Amino acid sequence: MKEYDIIIIGSGIGGLTAATLLSRKGYKTLVVESRTRIGGRFSTFEHEGFHLPTGAILIPDGWVIKLLEEMGIDTNILRPITRVFYRINGERYEIPAEMGVPKALDIIDQLEKEDAEKGRPTKPVQLRKIMRGYYKKMRGIKQEGIITVRDWLLQYTENENIHDAFDTLCAGLMMAHSWELPVSKFFQFQEMSKFFIVPNGNLSIAKELANIVEKNGAVWTNCPARKIVIKNGEVTGVIVEKAGEQTEINCKAVISNTGVKRTLILAGRENFNDDYLTEMRLKLRPSPCVLALVASDKPLCLEGINDGLEIIMGSQRMNTIIPISNICPELVPPGQHLFYTSAKHDSSLHPMDVKYEIQQLKRDIEEFYPDFEKYGRILKFRACGIINEWPEGRTWLGYGMPLETPIPNLFNVGDSCVAPGLIGTPGSVESGYRVADIVEKIL
Repeated sequence: MKEYDIIIIGSGIGGLTAATLLSRKGYKTLVVESRTRIGGRFSTFEHEGFHLPTGAILIPDGWVIKLLEEMGIDTNILRPITRVFYRINGERYEIPAEMGVPKALDIIDQLEKEDAEKGRPTKPVQLRKIMRGYYKKMRGIKQEGIITVRDWLLQYTENENIHDAFDTLCAGLMMAHSWELPVSKFFQFQEMSKFFIVPNGNLSIAKELANIVEKNGAVWTNCPARKIVIKNGEVTGVIVEKAGEQTEINCKAVISNTGVKRTLILAGRENFNDDYLTEMRLKLRPSPCVLALVASDKPLCLEGINDGLEIIMGSQRMNTIIPISNICPELVPPGQHLFYTSAKHDSSLHPMDVKYEIQQLKRDIEEFYPDFEKYGRILKFRACGIINEWPEGRTWLGYGMPLETPIPNLFNVGDSCVAPGLIGTPGSVESGYRVADIVEKIL
């Protein structure tokens, strides 16, 4: 077919959200995906008998669950994570997800008091003042004197453990370190207290969404978009490579799920005004990290706990450990175990030395899980840099670009365009809802 109402470039979760919503409204929708596998960073691939995530593994409660329920996809199959454990000073503490940081800070405060009683040198925690500021958020704070989360926290304490707790939260969930992220953005964050894992991998969800699209359109894999066609200042179609041949497909609107920078290349830089280019330079802050999938012959993390995850404080690089095989044993070969971790280096603004970062992450794994050397192996490392196509996130919390572009009927979707307070998978899904509303009104 040479004509559709809407063409969506990229089949990540943001693009699939927009595609399913618009397809269900009756719009003839085409999704074109350059890879042979749909889902982008919300997908699954097989390696040595393991079913591994391409990026995101956790599904937070909220926008994703809303989408699945509205599309008639069974959410009862999702495995909940009901227990959260914090490693503080080498000891493991279980903290209910809804209590999170406040409870972790309370534990650190108690540990500091115990050290003080033993005559060890300590730094005051000032827990009451911190929590008063935490709950009051930005009220009464002079912005001109306080820029980053770390600056805000320094009003109350220099305690390294407290600062590490806040940095773990920022780096693990908000795509930037506490010394990089403005405190005003930090307090926009919509906290997530409930998480799920898909027992047969995220690709299964992506396929169900694609099936909905195909009832009133098509999903083409291994078909890269080569150019967004602009005529008389408006979008008129997309040139797609299919079976080795390039074909121009006409449409009324294009939604790009490839990232704002890639959209710029496909549509031609000359079609974007200076204001938009300036906004891109200011707001697009891709977040680098190294992802590691660790296989082992025995459980290395949270043995015997089939509904928990672990947050590490005081490490060089690691922050969150997800013991995939504890929660979803069907994703691994019999007798094998698997955990997933991510690690951020010291800067979220500059390219990382991948070899060095992998070494640092491996040292963390060996330190925190002593049995790794005997029973474990690194199944897969994946470097998510700031200059490649798949960073951990295309921008930090609170820095999302608008969905609209200066070109009429050309839109972006996904983690380049997350709303204030959202990030990652839920932010991408929410952007899919917003762009579907806009396109429907225009068409």
